[in-house]
Amino acid sequence: MFDAIEAEVEPGTIENTVLDGLRGEREEVIADLRDPILGDLIEAELGRAIERFEITKLETLLALADRMELPSAVVDPLERTKAEAENGLEEHQELTEI
Repeated sequence: MFDAIEAEVEPGTIENTVLDGLRGEREEVIADLRDPILGDLIEAELGRAIERFEITKLETLLALADRMELPSAVVDPLERTKAEAENGLEEHQELTEI
């Protein structure tokens, strides 16, 4: 995918304070819980939050790709990843429906 934009950028891990905050909050809440069902709900909430965050980031990347008129070799993987995140969000929501 990165070859398609002809840039000398190496893909790598990016630190993200939002995700770090979500994980930290989860750890604090889980540490205080005694009920495993509540723990499962917290895990599902974290999953939903991460999927929503990922979808938002992918929407931004897709908008940038469109504006830059990047080729389908860049856009297609982003669209697939966004669809996967949307499916993941739907699955997390189904897990917690009562």
